[in-house]
Amino acid sequence: MDDLDMYHNDRAAWIALAAPRAAARIARATEEETKRCWSCMERDYQTAVWQHLDDTQRARIRALRNAA
Repeated sequence: MDDLDMYHNDRAAWIALAAPRAAARIARATEEETKRCWSCMERDYQTAVWQHLDDTQRARIRALRNAA
């Protein structure tokens, strides 16, 4: 099953697979990219990604959300 099939047919499995990758991308992203990416994520995905972020990245997202 590829990622798109998994996304449509087994969202929980897709989130478990994709969340660590998204957290790694957020760690490398600019503030604008992070803001855009985070705001487009559905809440269940945000929650899963959050678990893979370090304290610095979590603080960064909080600051970006508070600035909005």
